[in-house]
Amino acid sequence: MTPSKPTRLLMEAHEGRVVSALFENGFLRHCAENGAVVDVITPAADLPGFREQYQADGVTFHRERFERDLSRTAAAERKLRGRLAARGQRRVARALWKLFGEPIAAGGATKEREMISSLQPDVVFTPHVAEGFGRGLIAAARRVGIPTVGNVMSWDNPYRPLTAWPDVLACWSEATSQDLAAMCAHPVERIEVVGAPQFDPYFADDFRWSRQELCAKVGLDPSRPIVLFATLWQFRPFMDETGTFAAYLDAVDSGLIENQPQTVLRLHPVSRLPYFEPLINRDDVVVSRFTGYLPGMMWAPSREEVRLAGNLLAHADVCISPGSTMTIEAAIFDTPTIMPAFNPLTGDEYERFFDSIWLQRHFRRLTENGLIPVARGTAELADAVNRAMRDRAWYREQRTALRESILGPLDGRSTERLARVAIEAANTKKRESKT
Repeated sequence: MTPSKPTRLLMEAHEGRVVSALFENGFLRHCAENGAVVDVITPAADLPGFREQYQADGVTFHRERFERDLSRTAAAERKLRGRLAARGQRRVARALWKLFGEPIAAGGATKEREMISSLQPDVVFTPHVAEGFGRGLIAAARRVGIPTVGNVMSWDNPYRPLTAWPDVLACWSEATSQDLAAMCAHPVERIEVVGAPQFDPYFADDFRWSRQELCAKVGLDPSRPIVLFATLWQFRPFMDETGTFAAYLDAVDSGLIENQPQTVLRLHPVSRLPYFEPLINRDDVVVSRFTGYLPGMMWAPSREEVRLAGNLLAHADVCISPGSTMTIEAAIFDTPTIMPAFNPLTGDEYERFFDSIWLQRHFRRLTENGLIPVARGTAELADAVNRAMRDRAWYREQRTALRESILGPLDGRSTERLARVAIEAANTKKRESKT
């Protein structure tokens, strides 16, 4: 009997967070265990130590960079497709992609077509479909009948039209699946719930440190309350991050917040430390942030860095965040979390934007269902922090609902499931071609 030919998977990896979420958690190894050989197209292929760190049996790295910028026509198609989906015209949105979006994307994908022709993959995979680096690869593969799979990297990605339309989408949870069907018009029967690979390290046997171990590593006193303040990042000028943090510190100094907590200022990878320097030169504030970085691919935290972030969430008495992923991530550890929706320095402009984009869109599912307390001013923030420190069970039922509805499977095996989904798409195509 002739041995079966291994499944050949072609994927792109253009962002450091993809390397962190997938490669650090063994995605390439899981692909090999599922009978695949993998070609990885990435601009990191020639970076010192990269191949050696992530090499696995049957994996070949190719140095190349795909573009994600959309032409004016492609951007218009994406925008119109999003509007059609939002109006419930899902079939029309799908037809628009098939008749216009896909041909436009494939037509401009010269490098992608060459890679597909040369490597002859059985399946094509893009690990962060919302960002668009795999747009041309997906479109070009679909035009020649190769199965395609896209991973939806975050729970909030459906709030913008996807740049490409793979045959199969993998996502965090049933809630994300519903949003992809409603907001992006993707057929629900072609959506697979796998969980969030980036959370897999939290469920490893060696994940948890004691409170004393964590405090020794980051310079905290284990006998004092710990408040974790996780920033969002300043993606627009009036989205200043310092005003809310300064208001929190004022509440601590004035005694509005009780028990003299120590604070870990946990910076989003894109937050800028110099903006906070006037506020952090004090004994009760410790700064923490990811340091892993890949040139040209932005932040790429190691598994050990993710372990530190998880232990901060696990041992914090309270987490405060104006809308970063840590706002929902803290629920994994049943840590009370508060979302401040105010900024004394930029006032109404900040609050209007926060209401229209964050509370009514980005975090709508949380706010509509009352899953997280929202503070509208310094006094409300102080009251919420005090209540959470006194009673860790405050909002516990809501955190349980958040975990069950939004975060998906939490068992440390999401990366493994994602690898299976990617390989199974090719195997399904093979079976169909034989019947």
